[in-house]
Amino acid sequence: MESNVFKNTATLSQAYRDGYDALAVKHGPAYENPNLSVEERQEVLYRWWEDHENLCAGEVMTLNDLLQSNDDINTPLRDGCEKMLRLLSDHKVPLIVVSAGIGEVVKYVLKEYKPRVVSNYITFDDNGRIKEFSRPTVSVFNKHIFPLPVDQERHNVVLLGDSIGDCNMADSVPDTKTVLKIGFFIGTVSITLL
Repeated sequence: MESNVFKNTATLSQAYRDGYDALAVKHGPAYENPNLSVEERQEVLYRWWEDHENLCAGEVMTLNDLLQSNDDINTPLRDGCEKMLRLLSDHKVPLIVVSAGIGEVVKYVLKEYKPRVVSNYITFDDNGRIKEFSRPTVSVFNKHIFPLPVDQERHNVVLLGDSIGDCNMADSVPDTKTVLKIGFFIGTVSITLL
């Protein structure tokens, strides 16, 4: 589900943190079960996300709190990623990121590269409390259903991904001539290689 950036936000209560861990115990085994179909695992993720949203209700966490948590954790990008992002930027190649994480964090981490980000966003109320999450939820299994903010004059796609659902992300891009798909291996063999 989300990274520890969310869980480690200082203003969230201990009840939230305990509940976050309990949701991982409740939903994690089914999500990681390679014997379930993609559709079944998608349903697990939707339930997990919904339970997490209910857990967040009323928690105080401003956008600045969330971004500070990201700075505190300082999760590095993959080896070579910054070099690639700079190369794309220098040659004015559009960068579109489709993430099952939190969109505000993705934009913050990659801000100097000015990506277009399709992700899950949080709406906060005037008191800094979490009001709601964007819909539909972007997950590792449904990235292909989201229209991507593409330039109509571009017809080639280089798709990079690290989960089984990523291989179809470019399905919604119209008039493609070439789609080069590159997969990164992370995690457990039984989970990643379905």
